[in-house]
Formats: sequence, structure tokens, C-alpha cells
Amino acid sequence: MSFHLSRRSLLAASALLPLGLHGPAVTAAPSGPYRVGAFTVTPLRDGLFPLEPSMIPAAESQAGQALLKGAGLPAKGPSPEPVNAFLIRRGDRQWLLDAGCGTVLGPGFDRVTAALASEGVRPDQIETIWLTHLHADHAGGLLTPGRLARFANAELVLQEREVAYWSDAGARASAPAALSPMFETVQAVMAAYPGRLRRVSGEAELAPGIHALPLPGHTPGHMGVLIADGPDRLLIWGDIVHSRILQMPHPDWTVIWDTDPTEAIATRRGILDRAAVEGLSVTGMHLATMGRVERASTGYALI
Repeated sequence: MSFHLSRRSLLAASALLPLGLHGPAVTAAPSGPYRVGAFTVTPLRDGLFPLEPSMIPAAESQAGQALLKGAGLPAKGPSPEPVNAFLIRRGDRQWLLDAGCGTVLGPGFDRVTAALASEGVRPDQIETIWLTHLHADHAGGLLTPGRLARFANAELVLQEREVAYWSDAGARASAPAALSPMFETVQAVMAAYPGRLRRVSGEAELAPGIHALPLPGHTPGHMGVLIADGPDRLLIWGDIVHSRILQMPHPDWTVIWDTDPTEAIATRRGILDRAAVEGLSVTGMHLATMGRVERASTGYALI
């Protein structure tokens, strides 16, 4: 996500919150919890991000304007998009998938801790935090406003490729302007959690019934998490889409934060196809609800 949210964007997004976006309204309260066999998956809404069409450059088109207008939004945006983390529980075990923005993106966010409290969970009770990737709207919530560790006892788990990318001085020097400030947040996270970072590679088992699913392109080590118990399965796909309105019908439309746009397109198409063929239930960090993917014309729809 961007670090430069204009006052106009924030005010406009706030005014649009009651509007429906091709389904349930995007509000401060997410849907859920979801049951996946013996697992309980609870979305934690950290805030709402005012997504401008310029952040998905192909959306600055007649097709993009038509989709926004069709959703009851201004043709030139913004659209309020959810920023979620997920509390995952089974028995007496409780894990977190991503941590939200914290205070990194300014006012209007940093609600994950309060959402955990409403579930009766303190930050020091989280044993593990799986991170889909290290963008600020996923990792910023790991830090207090004073840039200390918010989760006193948690181990952080990431893909090896993700750690390598954000630790590479050359990658920082060559990063697009939209990504450059995020390296500072990553450095602060690493400093706040010394000795509490575990790297995994590929489709690793994160816990019994929970597996990492590499989904590279948005970042080199971007991953989703597949939760399965008996016949029940739920894929939490991270940032496969930032805008359901724009990217489901146009999976080739990339965001300005993609490290490798070509790879991001291939990954998005691949996982959307898999979800459609296998009938997977899916949700993500920028989806307001859970659904299933269906092919629709040259793109897809979330049902």
C-alpha cells in the first residue's frame, strides 16, 4: 500500500463506506468468523484503504471507470478496500496471519489489537505470526507506535525469498518509488524481533492442517495459506487481488506495488484457475468476505 494518502482520498473513502461493492458492503466490521473443520478463522479489520485508480494504472480507462460506476462508486474513485489480518484458532492454539498496518499508514488503521481483544485474545498470547509478505499494511502492525515488538512471545514465519529480498541493499536501491519507504518498516520489524524469525521454503507445513502456498510476483516471497481439515478447505491468498471490482474481471491489471508485474499476473491467473477448478473457498487481505471463484468472460468473479 502507499504511504502517501491524500486528505481528499481519505475523506472520499470514508463517505463511501456504506456503499455495496458487488456484494456485502465494505464497512469497518468484516464478515466471519469462518469454520474450516476444527479451525476457526476470524478476519480482523485493521482499516479501509482509499484505493485510487492510479494505483492500478490500467484502471485509468473507460473500462475501469465503468466498473467503478457499476459498483456505485465515483468513476475516478477512490474505492474503500479492506485491510485484514486473520486470527486462526484450533483448540487452545492461536495464530495470526499478518498484522495489519499499525500506525505506519497514519490515522484510520491500527485496529487489529482491538479486534483481538474483542475475541478475548491478548497480543502476548499469540504464539506464531505467519506473514504473507512484508509490505507495510501486513507487517506494520507488528510494531507499537514506539517501534517496539507488539507481540511479546510470537515467532514470525516468512518465506526465505521474502526475507532475502527485503534484506538486499541492491533490491532497495532499485525498488520502484512506491516500494522504497517500505524497506524502513521492514528494518524496524527485524530490529524489534531479533532471534524470532523463522524462514520456510515452498509449500511448507506451518502447523498441522495449515500449509504455506508460494504466490510470488507481488513480492518475491509472497505467499498464501491453505487451511484444510477433512473436506473443508480455505485459501487465504494474501494480496492476489487489491480490488475485487477491478482485478477479478481483469486479472492482468497490476498494482503499483508489484515487484514483478509479469510474474504477479501469471500467479494471479494460476491461483484463480485453481480455485475455480477445485471449488476452493477463498478470502484475502483486501476482500470484504469469503467466497468461491468462478470464470466469467475473460476474467473471473468472486461468488
